[in-house]
Amino acid sequence: MAETKAKRFLSLFLLLSTAAATSKNTTIDFVRQSCSKTLYPSLCYASLTPYATAVQQDPVKLAVAAANVSLNKIHDASSLAAAFRRSSAGRVSAALRDCVETLGAAADLTNRSAGEIKKLGDASKTGGSGGIAWEVSNAQTWMSAAMTNEETCLDGFDGVRAGTGVRAMCDRVGGVKKYTSNALALLNTLIHGS
Repeated sequence: MAETKAKRFLSLFLLLSTAAATSKNTTIDFVRQSCSKTLYPSLCYASLTPYATAVQQDPVKLAVAAANVSLNKIHDASSLAAAFRRSSAGRVSAALRDCVETLGAAADLTNRSAGEIKKLGDASKTGGSGGIAWEVSNAQTWMSAAMTNEETCLDGFDGVRAGTGVRAMCDRVGGVKKYTSNALALLNTLIHGS
């Protein structure tokens, strides 16, 4: 009798393990498929796979995760620019000051965008869907404006002779633009589907 219970337990354990693995593979496939619609699919996949379990197969949750990843990257780049500014002078210092300001604005816009996207998920839970196009449009506008601010940060260094640290910071901001681009692309799929 104990052997029969052990076999049943083992069978149940294997069944649940297989179901969990299949579910995880399905959510990871969802992230991969969604990221294939972005300009930087490998970067998208690498940055969003850790959220696959939380996202499940919900495009709204995926868009929120992408916006939050972008927001974290913006904060990192802004902190780096602020650190470099403390040890710089002249035109480089002014460009770094402007960059910190524009990245701050980009962070605010990305945060607003994430909040607007999150409303879509909340609306679907309560059965509301009337303003989906409007909310996505707002989120798209703010995410696009965030990317413009990131570009403005980089434009401030045109013609500036900067050291390796500042060049590394500019490379970081260039990377941030890729995360923001991916977030915007995933937002676009909420309306257009592809």
